Amino acid sequence: MAESAIASAARWIATQMVTEANFLLGVQDRVLNLQRELNHIQPLLRDVHSPEEVGDANLQIFIAEIRGIAFRAEDVIDDYILIVASRNNKHGNFLRRCVCFLANSPHIHQVGMEIQAIAKHLRQAFERLQQYQVPRAIAREGPSNENNRPKQAGNYTVLTYPHTDDGYFVGREADIEKLVQLVTGMNCSGQGCSQEARVVAIVGAGGVGKTTLVRKICNDSRVKRHFLRVAWVTISQQWNKRDLLLEIITQIGAVEREERNSLKDWTERQLVEKTHKFLSENLHLIVLDDIWTTGAWDDICAALPLNNGSKVIFTTRSDKLPSHADLNCFVHKPTLLTEEQSLELFKKIAFEDEDNRATIDDFLCLGTEMTQKCEGLPLAVSILAGILRTKHTLDEWEHVRKTFGSLLLKVEGPAHYGKSVYQTLMLSYHDLPDYLKPCFLYLAQFPEDYEIRSKKLIQMWIAEGFVLPDENSLEEVARRYLNELICRCMVLVVKSNRATTKAKTIRLQDVMRQFCIAKVKDECFLEVHPPNDHGVGTSSTSNQSRRVSILPGGTFIPTDQHSHVRSLIQFGAVYSSTKVNLEASWVEHFKLLRVLILDGVETYDGYLPETLGNLKHIRYLALTNTNIKTLPKSIGNLSNLLYLEYISDYGIGGETLPNALWKLKRVRHLYLDKWTIFSEGLKLDTLTTNLQTLWTINVSNWELELGLERISQSLKRLGMEGIKSQRLLDALFRSPCVTSGNLVKLWLHWTNGLELKSMEPLYKHCQRLRKLNLWGKIGEDCPLQFPPSLVMLELENSRVKLHDPLVAAGRLGQLNYPFLEDAYIGAEMTCNVASFPQLEELYLQQLDNLEEWRVEKGAMPQLKKLYIGKCPKLKRLPEELKSVCNLQKLELSHMPRSFCHWLFRQGDKTQYYEYRAGATNKGESGEDFHIIQHISLVRFLAVGD
Repeated sequence: MAESAIASAARWIATQMVTEANFLLGVQDRVLNLQRELNHIQPLLRDVHSPEEVGDANLQIFIAEIRGIAFRAEDVIDDYILIVASRNNKHGNFLRRCVCFLANSPHIHQVGMEIQAIAKHLRQAFERLQQYQVPRAIAREGPSNENNRPKQAGNYTVLTYPHTDDGYFVGREADIEKLVQLVTGMNCSGQGCSQEARVVAIVGAGGVGKTTLVRKICNDSRVKRHFLRVAWVTISQQWNKRDLLLEIITQIGAVEREERNSLKDWTERQLVEKTHKFLSENLHLIVLDDIWTTGAWDDICAALPLNNGSKVIFTTRSDKLPSHADLNCFVHKPTLLTEEQSLELFKKIAFEDEDNRATIDDFLCLGTEMTQKCEGLPLAVSILAGILRTKHTLDEWEHVRKTFGSLLLKVEGPAHYGKSVYQTLMLSYHDLPDYLKPCFLYLAQFPEDYEIRSKKLIQMWIAEGFVLPDENSLEEVARRYLNELICRCMVLVVKSNRATTKAKTIRLQDVMRQFCIAKVKDECFLEVHPPNDHGVGTSSTSNQSRRVSILPGGTFIPTDQHSHVRSLIQFGAVYSSTKVNLEASWVEHFKLLRVLILDGVETYDGYLPETLGNLKHIRYLALTNTNIKTLPKSIGNLSNLLYLEYISDYGIGGETLPNALWKLKRVRHLYLDKWTIFSEGLKLDTLTTNLQTLWTINVSNWELELGLERISQSLKRLGMEGIKSQRLLDALFRSPCVTSGNLVKLWLHWTNGLELKSMEPLYKHCQRLRKLNLWGKIGEDCPLQFPPSLVMLELENSRVKLHDPLVAAGRLGQLNYPFLEDAYIGAEMTCNVASFPQLEELYLQQLDNLEEWRVEKGAMPQLKKLYIGKCPKLKRLPEELKSVCNLQKLELSHMPRSFCHWLFRQGDKTQYYEYRAGATNKGESGEDFHIIQHISLVRFLAVGD
């Protein structure tokens, strides 16, 4: 269908009418009329089934023509703005309007006539569409009722993957128990059982719930106690042997994540040997999710020791793979849900707000009929329930019932989708409001199983013009869009923000992504360039595609046919570099770009061409994990830029940035590498209105306090590295960007010799602050006063002497993550009665003088993880920790042997050992063992003398 193209064009033109009004002088009326025609045709398009449903080849051709008209409308306006903008830049300020108007007059007439012709074609298309008398697919809100969006931002149940239980899981308890026993050798009572398997294969079609089942197994307490670590690696149809090995090495702890670059020069043989050696030393569970071919197994099987108690679980759609992997492989095929289980799953999702429904029984009757048609597939049931979750009248439910039944009769989905899944996927897409369709299709450009950062995705939607403001900000509106896709079970939440509980990263379920890839191809929405090896990729061959995505290992050669591309994203391999040639002529192919992302790629010379400044339409520019040493001076010409991210993976080897960022007066978010050095005299005080994020800016070689008074008071996230001036530090805490009260995240690092003298501005003004990281000395006379809204607190190198940070932080009712490293030089610390009511994790590191830590009754009732490291004088654990019932994990790192022996005795030369509740452990219990015996896992790391 052309709905997404029409909706996207209408919204983009509306955005341009506001932001580029000066460049549209002379054609505003005709542009406005064009926008009206686009909006006029949208409802009619929604009433026409997709061509594959009605089987009408002529309609399919006609829909393609309408899509082409929408694309042409965008091109004409964007080309015109580009020409006018370039001419304006050639004239000085004096008499500019007169000169430019005279110069542009012939072009104004030509463009005006072309816009008028496009509007005429749209009117003709509208009249022709009326000939197709197809009933409306599903009753839903249209452009005139676009405010009828998700109930409220953040109102959804989080679907997590792979480490947190899925709140929508139903049934299969017996399957979980059997599989847990197979991999651990323990039954539910903690006793040994006879049957055990080295390799377990979960086999089934897409949508049957294989991954969810394995996630449940990994989260079982017996599995967590039995294995030192669980490594979860997603393989999919495209994989890279080297990347798979490095990912396993990283997850099992054989190498720290920041040390991965040191392994880039290792041969594959060396990586296999290192992985095998480390896995052989301890018990590990390796999960290989979504293997498609025997070749993927052959690439990594040599690295997996299967004779020391370590286990492998993999999910696959192939019946042949288990016997190829291991002759004794245990094969489990998840059964379909029963009608009762299907209905239970349906109710969990569709009736989450059942208080709002006056007649639940009537809705349930329709829901029961529809779930029976899902034939027991969990994915189909979840998607159907996600659709109905947004419907609040019986008429709307009846429309869905009829449409779903019609799809099941008329449409035969591809074989690899499984029964009824394809029909529910199609139903969910066609039910999307027009403003959500391009947002959903946009997700197809990311690699399979890629974790998409929500904040970045939201900014990309804004840059593309998919989001129009209402009484809320663009970011808030875009967040509502994302929440609705989550509500509809069309995307999965991988991680949630600890401070706000909002979705932090998301991904597409693999079957949903396959469907999405097919739709972007049909609608010429996106051109995907997959890897050249290991599998067949899907890409649109039409030169109409507005976006290009180059996946890791893919190749792309730009031509003149790509002059209409609005978004270009290139992903490099995670653990190896991808070379790209960014010559000056490269920019000439992409003059209409709005989004440019280079992630994990290298240029041949480490620079971007100066012609980058000619991309007048660009709104989103992200250069991450590249070898690009600096930004070109022409960066200041990108007057429409809203989002700039420049974060290198190459440390401090970069050059200074040009003094040009002050020209980016529309920019809303600046993310910079903390090692980046700025040229002297850099100023940002012109960014007074729109700037919301300044993170993390290195201020080590320039005086910022002169412009602090004028930096945007709209700042929500501020990060500063390398503060060297006491005057600057004092001025910063008094500046409007702090005292305005809009900050939600603050990260400050000042050098030795400076000290924070007062925290009163934070406590008094920053009542929205959720995350606070202070790295530097806090003065002796500075009371520890924190905003009550804090959820995360990190104090590093603070060296507080007179004020116990645990007493101050314990008063914060919402705090769930305090991190203290070299934060206190006193001898005693106390967690008072009923302090830290929401605390889940506590980190105490490098407290050199700490001798005694007291925990009073009722403190930290929600504590789940405790880490203590490098506290050489701490004598014993607090007695009251035995009453912290929720504590699941305790890590003691670089602690003296005398401290550890109070808890658990091992050999005098043993540096690494652990205790697991309920498991047989070698060693002798210490006098304080009763304090830790209820904890699921206690790990002793680098025990010293």
